[in-house]
Amino acid sequence: MLMATNMISFVIIITLISVSLCQIRSDDLVLQYAAVIFRHGDRTPVEPYPTDPYKNESMWPVKFGQLTNTGKKQHYALGKWLRERYRHMISEEYDPTQIHVRSTDVDRTLMSVEANLAGLFPPVGNSIWDNQLQWQPIPVHTMPTNRDEVLAMQRKCPAYDIALEELQESKEYTDRLSQYQGLMDYLTAYTGAKIKDYNDISYVYNTLYIETLYNFTLPNWTRTVYPDKMREPSCYSFRTATMTPLLARLKVGPLIQEIVTKMANTTLTYPAGYSNAVKLSIYSAHDITVANVLHALGMFDGNCPVYTATILFELLYSQNTAEHFVRISYRNFTGIAEPYVLRIPYCGEVCSFNRFVTLYENLLNINWDFECAKKNIPILGMSMLYSVGILAALFVAHKIIFNRLPRNRLNIMYSNVNTDTKIPDKITEAQKK
Repeated sequence: MLMATNMISFVIIITLISVSLCQIRSDDLVLQYAAVIFRHGDRTPVEPYPTDPYKNESMWPVKFGQLTNTGKKQHYALGKWLRERYRHMISEEYDPTQIHVRSTDVDRTLMSVEANLAGLFPPVGNSIWDNQLQWQPIPVHTMPTNRDEVLAMQRKCPAYDIALEELQESKEYTDRLSQYQGLMDYLTAYTGAKIKDYNDISYVYNTLYIETLYNFTLPNWTRTVYPDKMREPSCYSFRTATMTPLLARLKVGPLIQEIVTKMANTTLTYPAGYSNAVKLSIYSAHDITVANVLHALGMFDGNCPVYTATILFELLYSQNTAEHFVRISYRNFTGIAEPYVLRIPYCGEVCSFNRFVTLYENLLNINWDFECAKKNIPILGMSMLYSVGILAALFVAHKIIFNRLPRNRLNIMYSNVNTDTKIPDKITEAQKK
């Protein structure tokens, strides 16, 4: 009887959502805010494995771990694409009240976002300061890695470390990892590095991948394992940092909280204060950053994020219904093309702002400093009291429907690399937890 009642309630909710969405016209929607999170561009290997025949740095175009000219071109092109996408939301001339840019404190991410901004804000009008130079300085904010829990996600958190250790010692985790013991032993023998988990496999896989991009001939021993046998465990490594609700909360919560708070500020100040609100937030980071965010949201498809992989959080407003909506899109290719609109779990490709806040309460109501200091995290209690103010500020009821965009591609380099993202049709049981 209870099951039947729950099913009826579910059907009613879905019906109401469908009816509401049908009342929204796409031509009535106005983009009001966007948060863009992307991976840096093409780089050299960070650290070749001990027996790597190409570990001599002089064999590479730049120092290890640095952005290459290809990476600069990739992000310059992405910046020009962002200019076109958001031309109606941000002014042509750089306006510090409209945009905020943040990067992790790593050379390749700082350089990537600088190249991106060169494409996004070429100097025009009063911004031109040198007729021979089509570039202008745009401020990029950063923070030392060991003090950054928001974007680098590397600030020390004892509670997170304990939760991650518990996961890695769990039977489910060790049983799955043991399936790759033969592969790890093989890689250990031939690379000279101790390969003991998914991240170690990913480290070798990524190095080999970069070497193929630069047309180096891989050692004979790689033929039996690269890429096929290494791809799945390597890409699986991107799941482990946010494998549980608690890990996702502590790792990704601060960043999602910051983005959604900016969205809430827009909804609460519109229309009177909208002109002074931030319109665009840009976050320059890494493949693990992109994967952590997607997996914490229940949207990671299992494919490794490639160079310039980009997540777009967009807040739209219906002039007809005076409601706000959230849309999340993703591009996982190095060329320039329209992103795929992702399915927000239990809400569809488009989602009312209010429902989005409710769905991701676990990420949004975090008191990071308080919770990280505790060995046993009280999800309820003090952290819940802290969340009341945040959730109250975020509460606005909205719904949206938005058509998919065309996907015409213009690839830059690496056209032979298949990086198309396949969006899952349904959420797995693990992602529902």
